[in-house]
Amino acid sequence: MALSFRMLASLATASALAIAAGTQVSAQDRAATLIVAEDVVPQTFDPIQSSQIRTWYVWQLVYEGLVRAELDGSLTPVLASSWTIDESGTVYDFTLREGVSFSDGSPVTPEDVVFSFERLKADGLPYAQDRFKSLASVEKVDDSTVRFTLSGPDAGFMLNLGSPFVVGSAIMKADWVASHDPKQEMLGTGPFALVSYAPNSELVLERNENYWDPEGAAKVEALKIRYMPEQSAQIAAMLSGQIDLMFPSAESMLQLQRVPEVTTVAVASTNTVRLNINTNLEPFSDPDFRRAMSLSLNRDEIVAGAFLGEASPSAQIPPAYAWGPNLADLKYQKQDIEQAKELLAKAGYPDGIDITLNHLAGYASYLDRFAEILKGQMAEAGIRVTIEANQTAVWLDKQNTANYEIMTNEYAFQADPLFYLMPRPGRQGPTPPEMVDLIDAAKSGPAADYPAALAEIAVMQDDLVFPDITVASRNAWVAYTGNVVSADPDATISRTFLADVALK
Repeated sequence: MALSFRMLASLATASALAIAAGTQVSAQDRAATLIVAEDVVPQTFDPIQSSQIRTWYVWQLVYEGLVRAELDGSLTPVLASSWTIDESGTVYDFTLREGVSFSDGSPVTPEDVVFSFERLKADGLPYAQDRFKSLASVEKVDDSTVRFTLSGPDAGFMLNLGSPFVVGSAIMKADWVASHDPKQEMLGTGPFALVSYAPNSELVLERNENYWDPEGAAKVEALKIRYMPEQSAQIAAMLSGQIDLMFPSAESMLQLQRVPEVTTVAVASTNTVRLNINTNLEPFSDPDFRRAMSLSLNRDEIVAGAFLGEASPSAQIPPAYAWGPNLADLKYQKQDIEQAKELLAKAGYPDGIDITLNHLAGYASYLDRFAEILKGQMAEAGIRVTIEANQTAVWLDKQNTANYEIMTNEYAFQADPLFYLMPRPGRQGPTPPEMVDLIDAAKSGPAADYPAALAEIAVMQDDLVFPDITVASRNAWVAYTGNVVSADPDATISRTFLADVALK
């Protein structure tokens, strides 16, 4: 039986209803304002200073890059109207689009582009810098042209430059950064501009009236993002008319699908859920031990239990990329408890071993369930897992200082598919030399050969179970009320589609 708003609202907790009731807006503002709920607050507004997916969602609403990489690998001009590449494949000249300004009305200049990438190279988080390792220099050619010079050919350079999440590629205003704190403020060229931020509570954006692309301009006058960690509170807020749109968990999706007044949309994403491995430590430096861990996992059971069936088993290259290796052809992307025990004994642990999982607590219910299922499955092979549940700051510190054994993680859409495969320097042990050679060959080879070269790397990574163990590519969901005309997310799980959402 379909549930009405009132019937489903009665299932929400009193505290959740109190949260929703405490966030009233005037009827006039409500008619022009799209109100969205998010689970996780941004760590920073600085687009070179975070590796967390949920933080990127804010950047991409305000900042833009020179180009945008599409799902099919094609490139769309954004702040650059055109570009040329020399015969060596190392010199890229970008012509800046005429008439583009930041949201404060000031023009985008070649100096801003040069500043943005020099700042990345000097101060960016290694995670952001890694996307542009081949970038040797950026310089102004003339008042409308910027030149990027690479240390060698890089088949993924343009793809990284076009990431919709603008990790390291956002164009910032040089003199604005000199007098403002980019960690707490934003000024960009995107469809929205920052109005205010109440930490851990609410972010208010307004339509950028100086936006260069009339067709891509925000459809609403304002966008409010309310940070509500509890899905029950989000549901209550949606049912009481306090929010228009949310990104439900699998559990919430099942509830909301039973409400006629709510529209739900599912999309098979390119996000992959993984186990990172610190190969600096024994026995994690032993490929046989890593193989035993991977063989202990039943991906189908994880999809059913952790993701409630809303995912697909996945190796490092998500199933969305048809050129990736077939899962059935990979040796360690399956469960084989007996072989796992044999390899565990070969690694020197015939009686099993105790290890610790650095788990990101409160990030997503599917990760919490995954950690528990993983613990049970690994125990069958003799690998006894203690779950150490850490909040974001502690989890990140352990990740970035390689102070962990294994850890749960999720990788977002990567415009350059190599980043599904790249080892993480500083977070784990040295990359096997033969893998370094393959990666270097893929990056420096012809763009037409890039997918096949990446597939070869993926096969090697399955054999060595390095740099991580990938288990699933999850679905993503959007739910919205009758106040919204439509919402059309894509497999990147990018939030850029919010600029296209209109209210009735």
